[in-house]
Amino acid sequence: MPRTGGEVRWHEIDPVHVSHTLNAYDDGDAVVVDLVTAQGPFDPADPGAIRPVLDRWTIADRVQQQRIDDRPQDFPRINDAYAAHRHRYGYSAATALYGIPFAPEGTAPDGAFTNALVKHDFRWGTAEVHAFGAEEAVGEAAFAATGPGEDEGYLLTFVHDPDRGAADLVVLAAQDFTGEPVARIHLPARVPLGLHGNWLPDH
Repeated sequence: MPRTGGEVRWHEIDPVHVSHTLNAYDDGDAVVVDLVTAQGPFDPADPGAIRPVLDRWTIADRVQQQRIDDRPQDFPRINDAYAAHRHRYGYSAATALYGIPFAPEGTAPDGAFTNALVKHDFRWGTAEVHAFGAEEAVGEAAFAATGPGEDEGYLLTFVHDPDRGAADLVVLAAQDFTGEPVARIHLPARVPLGLHGNWLPDH
């Protein structure tokens, strides 16, 4: 749909469930959309029945679909200053919600699920993983910018701590993504998984 109005163009693709979009931007006459997709309908009573993955759709005369990362993940985010502009970095959560074992390296032990955040570098086609405890559950990460660089800032995410029955607000340095958290703030209550959020500076 043209931003300035006009005829809507329709493109046919194989049926697919679209969960969340990471970002979209113009690339010449094409529109590039990075998004989470899954085969089959989504059943809220059984979210583990689908396997959400990260794809890129390049939409021009037709839709070219490219798999970016086939690890199960959702809740993709970017530095919001790059919304609707070409981005280099994106972040997503790999959570126990989908019931699929995930490990940053190799195969997870039987019965274990390592919850993690993933930092994607779209320029180089690489990814870094920040893993949390096997029994923890990580949610969407909001980006808090501290400078003009695209990954100059922090990621803030809620991580459920089953030992306390409550959530921690975990702060990661985006440029030291696999390093120890900058802060881990123990909250007095549980924050439901799947909660969306944003970071707003106070100025």
